[in-house]
Amino acid sequence: MSLPMAAIAPNLSAFWSHTPARPGKAKGTRVYFRSVSIYLIFNVLSAIVPIMAMPVLTRYLTPADYGLFTIFTIVSMFAGNAFRLELNMALKREYVEAPQKFSPYLSSAIVFSTIMLVPYALLVLLLWPFFDTFYGIAWQWLFLIVLLVYFRFSAIVLHHLWQITNRALPFGIWGLAGNILSYGLAILFILRMGADWRARAWGEWIAALVAFPLAIYYLRNQYQLRWAFDPTLMKKMLRFSLPLLPSGLMSYVFMVSDRMFIAEFNGAHELGLYSVALQLAAAAGLVFSAVLPAWESWVFTRLGSVDGKAIRKIVARLFAIFLGMCILILILPGMLGFLMPYLTSKDFSSARVFLFPCLLATACAGMFNMISAVLVFMRQTAVVAYVNVGMAIFNFLCLYVFVSNWGAAGAAYGLALTFVVGGGALLCCMVKLRARNVLHMGSST
Repeated sequence: MSLPMAAIAPNLSAFWSHTPARPGKAKGTRVYFRSVSIYLIFNVLSAIVPIMAMPVLTRYLTPADYGLFTIFTIVSMFAGNAFRLELNMALKREYVEAPQKFSPYLSSAIVFSTIMLVPYALLVLLLWPFFDTFYGIAWQWLFLIVLLVYFRFSAIVLHHLWQITNRALPFGIWGLAGNILSYGLAILFILRMGADWRARAWGEWIAALVAFPLAIYYLRNQYQLRWAFDPTLMKKMLRFSLPLLPSGLMSYVFMVSDRMFIAEFNGAHELGLYSVALQLAAAAGLVFSAVLPAWESWVFTRLGSVDGKAIRKIVARLFAIFLGMCILILILPGMLGFLMPYLTSKDFSSARVFLFPCLLATACAGMFNMISAVLVFMRQTAVVAYVNVGMAIFNFLCLYVFVSNWGAAGAAYGLALTFVVGGGALLCCMVKLRARNVLHMGSST
């Protein structure tokens, strides 16, 4: 998913910029649900963009093109995670703790990302003689992917800072504008030049290029970004973020492992059908992508500490969201199946059978991400990493059995089972860590 902001001129800085203040205490449930409502509105609008583009894309692009673009997305996600080193999470934590001292942290991270651009480009240059194509993607695209993840880094940092301070309106406009630009460019390339999967890839790349200077502009004006580097602060951030790197990589493994197994066992055609079903199943993801930003802001800036009372609040909210998702995944398959003939060509009609399992996997992944945020707030990044590694092993075993026996639908069911097991493990760790802290405090007094 792309996070750039586009088509918003800097003369709107009066609206976008203000001096960020340290988030205050809880202002009540009304504020929380107001933020969730704003996130949900913009998520719905953002989801409408690819749905509106789908009739054009599925008419001019083949299922194999969809599969190749999925592979391009997979490579971009892995490269982006390795490039960021999860520094965006460290920046969120540092801002919450001391916003008045945040500028050196932000500046060091941005300068570090610029420096890291060189070794990543050299690595691609050294490796390119060993392959002509990468799963059907020309090696020249790997250079473009390096630039893509660099452009996205600043945009993602700004997006996350708006999220952690619960600035739902600019957060939503940023994502919506990026979607409009990316899909709009892709359709333009297809209609004017008859492009294949590369039309979608160029749309993503140009959208990131446009977002880069805008993100730098707002980071300088809102968060005092400067060209300065502090090795001590950089080491502090890396100590927090590096344990999250395996977790971040594992999250992408979970996102793409089903598609990897489908491509291996069933080929690019079924992968393209499955990708369309996943895109439609993003309707369930709208709820979590609306709740998660407000949830993280509440956990990081308003929860205080994870004591017994906080755990009860966390479990109660998780249970309420879980019930809502159960209702959605029972209703949405019929609704989406009814709409499919109007959204896709008849070549993609068989993707309907994948809707329910894809919706279920999306819901389970959302619950897992919400539980993970609590452990990150508790600074238990190593625990999250261990659980993710264990889940990755379980996931590959699960997918091998499920995909080989039940095809693409089995991939979604295997993924859902993996997230259920991982979420349960994180909940157990959270309660156990809280009990250990209480015992330690009691013994020290």
